[in-house]
Amino acid sequence: MSRKISRRQALIGFSSTLLLPAACSKPDDPGVSNISFAHGVASGDPDRESVVIWTRVSGMGEPAGVEWQVARDTAFSEIAASGRAIASADRDYTVKVVAENLAPGESYFYRFVVDGKASPTGRTKTLSDGHMERLVIAVASCSNYPFGYFNAYEAIANDPDIDVVAHLGDYIYEYSEDGYGGETGRRLNRVHQPRHEILSLQDYRTRHAQYKSDEGSRAMHGRHPLIVIWDDHESANNPWMEGAENHQGDEGDWFDRRAASLQAFFEWMPVRDPLPGQPMEKYWRHYRFGDLASIVTLESRHTGRSKQIEWGDLNRFESADDAEAFYRDVVGADDRNFLSTEMEAFLAASLRESVEANRRWRIIGNQSVMARRRAPRLDDPWFDTLRAELDGAGRRTLDSSRQVGALNAVVDLDAWNGYPVARERFYDIAKDAGVTDLLIISGDSHSYWANALYDDGGQSMGVELGTTGITSPRGLLSLGHEGLGRYDVLMAETNREVVWTNGNYNGFVRLEIDHEGARVDYVTMTNIETRDYDTHIVYTANIERIDGELRYA
Repeated sequence: MSRKISRRQALIGFSSTLLLPAACSKPDDPGVSNISFAHGVASGDPDRESVVIWTRVSGMGEPAGVEWQVARDTAFSEIAASGRAIASADRDYTVKVVAENLAPGESYFYRFVVDGKASPTGRTKTLSDGHMERLVIAVASCSNYPFGYFNAYEAIANDPDIDVVAHLGDYIYEYSEDGYGGETGRRLNRVHQPRHEILSLQDYRTRHAQYKSDEGSRAMHGRHPLIVIWDDHESANNPWMEGAENHQGDEGDWFDRRAASLQAFFEWMPVRDPLPGQPMEKYWRHYRFGDLASIVTLESRHTGRSKQIEWGDLNRFESADDAEAFYRDVVGADDRNFLSTEMEAFLAASLRESVEANRRWRIIGNQSVMARRRAPRLDDPWFDTLRAELDGAGRRTLDSSRQVGALNAVVDLDAWNGYPVARERFYDIAKDAGVTDLLIISGDSHSYWANALYDDGGQSMGVELGTTGITSPRGLLSLGHEGLGRYDVLMAETNREVVWTNGNYNGFVRLEIDHEGARVDYVTMTNIETRDYDTHIVYTANIERIDGELRYA
């Protein structure tokens, strides 16, 4: 199914006044002319009676008081909560407040004021209590600044029916101007700042600031509350408990770098700070949406993950049986973890509470694709013709993909595929809580997915919806649009758990659920290299319950 929506049409549904500063001061007021809210406002981590609101005050050289207001109307005549905070260098002049004593399931407007100069006005919403008819979630992931404009964020902002945005990680990327996306960034004049790979606290702060300078980002944050988890690039590519693939010995202590990245994350994102004495890395949540849904978010990078195992040189395997033995005995070793024991305990308790509360849906906010996937065989003569047409990089990609497919090898070992014992333990935790109808939302892969999940015994465990990158591209794009399209068709034909997949697009997933079923729209951007774009729905999936199982209709 495809439905085009022009950018102009999308803008009609969204009042741009929410992005404009309130008229509280003249630009030339003494003492405030240098102050601005260049990174907009944001809200997130909502509860039934509270929500986090956020801004950053630019142009300040010393600590200053910041007034904040939450109101039921855009004129701020009905104030629901207000107070005063301090913006200082200790937190990079970011201001984050938990606005409390709000009403469940209500929309609110908020702003910040410094010396009479007001921020843009934002809109947010608390979680519902009691009966809830419908929930609309925008699912996003993988926003790499050099690869293009965050037009998908703007499309999310322009959808007035969205209740909350679930961002599943890779909100920023750590690379230098010569790293991943660097060539495109130079062409689009979107080069990473700072230009070097980020290592220090100030580096991570600067990178967060750059990402929130994007117009689409400011629009989305100002319109909808955020549920956000980190993945790897908020710190460095492919971290595990003791290090990361993209952290080398000459880059200092890994734990210092990780602490700097997490501190910047908590400063620059609209999320609740850790409780006193709670380590920053222990970051997981359970959001309760009335009687309709629970969303439980996972931490799978810093608190429990064993080191990733790569396939390495595939030439060392003489047969598919040899490769399978390596996967079974080495990758599938019993002691390899994906989640920490504490994370698993939180998951178990959250699922049990959700079942006891008789909510209809249990949604898991998850960084990496969970479904089992093996590489498809690319022995169709069509790929011989394609190879002759590809450049060097494309030929290398195709040759490597053919080699993996010939071995029937499991792909993406940084995801749940690389931790099969931990995945089965995850399913056991769900079954022990009485849950076999999970709805998993996943990011990281830069591809769309509609997956059906099964445990090792073949029992249905639910469905998985994977979102593509906001701007980050699929690594196999060097095969060309048609080549990647054929690869994805074969991926679905090869794997029982893959119903549909497509890695040719950038965009987001729009998930709408009610008590009867769910509709999933895979929304794509026609262009991310300029601000002129359209959106269209490349695929729609409907999910229904049959005999207690979730199935694609």
